[in-house]
Amino acid sequence: MSSLRPDDPRLLSLPTPCAMIDVAALTRNIDTMAFHARQAGIALRPHAKTHKCAEIARLQLEAGAVGIACATIGEAEALADASVGPLMITSPLAGDEKYARAVQLGERVDLTLTLDHQDHLAQIEAVKSRNARPISVVVELDVGQGRSGTQSVAAAISLAERAVFSPAVVFCGIQGFAGQVQHIADHDAREAGARQVADTLRQTLTGLRQAGITADIVTGSGTGTFGFDCAGPFNEVQVGSYVFMDADYRRITDKEGGALPYEQSLFILTTVVSANREGQVTVDAGTKAVAFNGPVPDMILGAPNGSSYHFAGDEHGVVRLPPGRKPPRLGSRLLLAATHCDPTANLYGHYIALSGKSAEKWHVLGRH
Repeated sequence: MSSLRPDDPRLLSLPTPCAMIDVAALTRNIDTMAFHARQAGIALRPHAKTHKCAEIARLQLEAGAVGIACATIGEAEALADASVGPLMITSPLAGDEKYARAVQLGERVDLTLTLDHQDHLAQIEAVKSRNARPISVVVELDVGQGRSGTQSVAAAISLAERAVFSPAVVFCGIQGFAGQVQHIADHDAREAGARQVADTLRQTLTGLRQAGITADIVTGSGTGTFGFDCAGPFNEVQVGSYVFMDADYRRITDKEGGALPYEQSLFILTTVVSANREGQVTVDAGTKAVAFNGPVPDMILGAPNGSSYHFAGDEHGVVRLPPGRKPPRLGSRLLLAATHCDPTANLYGHYIALSGKSAEKWHVLGRH
């Protein structure tokens, strides 16, 4: 259970809605994941798309991460400006403008890009000057998500062969991210999905070896499949949501039916703005404050046990109370656990990070 309390005097003067981090829980999450990775002998490259925050990235690196994954060139540039690295952009880029930025970024930070088409490589070669240092690249396979990645093992091997002989890049390995598997609640079904992904990656590695190509990095994975992917062929994982957790990931079960070993650390501080209707109160956190592409908040600190949250528009949410329970008073504060943590974080310009007696402002970087 979080140590945050909505009646904490430090919160009373904060404008709401406001993104809050329980630093003690956050740190325990980072340490727990780092411990499990060390035990499994696998590298961590945590994904900054979850938090978009230099302070959190530094905590992850201090705990032993080999680098930080980013979803966009903007995230990577912002973290590099904050002296965070090495960095990997895990989504393919497109267009001369973004590749020119990537080449410039590669001159000041250890950078890896992701490719899934011959034209991506051609664009790097077109914008990169002869004197610029080569950029590390991984080839992405579509392992079932249907979003990006080569559509066959043969296409991945062909692209890797092209990269090996390009003077503009250094081929480092392959990537396979199974977003479609991460949130499967049932342990056995999630394991079966992860096994299919692993089989595709193994086929690709076999084909690369037959072509005389070495893939030093096999990267991907995520919070939901980490426990399976540690068995290989992944040798590094891009876990992200474990630092914050959310209502969706708390539905996931382990083999014994228990929860993942991570705590909720991201909350939205909200104020009760109306308390006229029996059995409910209205708060100032709606769809502009909490991402709605996931389950509604399932943890409401400051409300009676058994209360439930419901979206009530852009600016408002409704907290419905169990029968006979005393409602929070008008003007009181509640803490909502994040729904989908990544887009919720992106709604804010900063977090208030609470630790012991301190309250610090940590900026959210690279928003778009």
